[in-house]
Amino acid sequence: MGIDYGTLGRNIYFYRKKKMLTQEELAEQTGLSVGFISQLERGITKPSIDTLSDICDFLECHIGAVLDYSEKENSPLFLEYIELFQSLPEKEQYLFFCMLKAYKENL
Repeated sequence: MGIDYGTLGRNIYFYRKKKMLTQEELAEQTGLSVGFISQLERGITKPSIDTLSDICDFLECHIGAVLDYSEKENSPLFLEYIELFQSLPEKEQYLFFCMLKAYKENL
């Protein structure tokens, strides 16, 4: 199975935003150019393992998480949904569930 560079880029973007960093800040902290970070997040460029490791170390995430080889339930987007849902009071969780269920039924 090959690397999906689009997924890799989206996941790096996700973890960068989660740490509230700009591309400039990530580039500066990892010794990379802003252009490289931009191309990486858009799935255009292919990082070396060492570069990817440096980025993941700084973003405090596992390489497997950005490669998205884990189960769907461990994907960054799914984990963000769960975190957001759990932050809601119980009444709002139920309301959100009902809205999501209605949305799915009307697709």
